[in-house]
Amino acid sequence: MGRIAIVTDSAAAITPENLKERQKRGGFAVVPMPVAIQEATVRAGIRGPRTETNTRDVTGLGPEEMDEAILMAHVLGNTVNTSGPAPGVFADTYDALVDEGYEHILSIHLSGELSGTVEAARVGAQLSKARVTVLDSRTIAGAYGHAALHAHKVADTCDTPEELAEIVTSICAATDIYFYIPTLDALRRGGRVSPALAMVGQMFQIKPIGTVADGKLTYVERPRTATRAKERLTQIIREACAKHRSVKKPPADAAAKHGVRPTGHVVALHHMGNLAEAKTLQDSLGAYALDAALSPLPPVLAAHSGPGALAAIVY
Repeated sequence: MGRIAIVTDSAAAITPENLKERQKRGGFAVVPMPVAIQEATVRAGIRGPRTETNTRDVTGLGPEEMDEAILMAHVLGNTVNTSGPAPGVFADTYDALVDEGYEHILSIHLSGELSGTVEAARVGAQLSKARVTVLDSRTIAGAYGHAALHAHKVADTCDTPEELAEIVTSICAATDIYFYIPTLDALRRGGRVSPALAMVGQMFQIKPIGTVADGKLTYVERPRTATRAKERLTQIIREACAKHRSVKKPPADAAAKHGVRPTGHVVALHHMGNLAEAKTLQDSLGAYALDAALSPLPPVLAAHSGPGALAAIVY
């Protein structure tokens, strides 16, 4: 079988360290998802104050600079907009990997229920000279990011591209994500929830805990107060880990054939401007999260979560 390269997008929460390591080995690329901030400035005028809006593209910033820019935008009440990469960007990425000698590309992306990224990748594949298999992960963040990393690790041992695609699909389906959002303000500014719902959330101090089911975001619970929400988040994550461990006989699929199977551990913890809280959550999870990688929530998701968000990836 020819060499297979892996492509994903920046919503997969691939850390700079992991990206550098994978690119050193070759056959791994991350396509950036555009992020822009609408900055509002109030200026004095003859007829009174007027508000001017300037859109600043922050896509090209380094990871730390982008995280700071998005965090500051939320603090100032500015809207952070996101969009999917253009098909041409995918085509260029695929063609570059072909030029490096890769014969097939597996492209793994953010749930198609939440973003047009996977569709743009499919169009890009048609424009490219590469042989590309595009996969809709039907999940978000590190829940498919860790699948992409596993795929890169075992790509050379797979008999066919279809087998590798089956491994990724299996990992994504067996991976749970649970997240906590302390405020609905960012979702309101981005048009993801109605102003009325955001107001109700603020009035009753609702701090939602959510997950991803069938590719869509869904609420698990709506605790009131941050303290209660974090307590429940910890309990829910522990229960998810225990559920994975209780499976006596994992399915004998392609992933298991290559030694990749659920272990009932937290593989990653994401945060948004609250690293200390992420570390506290890790400590509260004990042995379940000893080796969990701590990383910022991907910018395209941090844009909608707002400061203080937490997320855990269980596999």
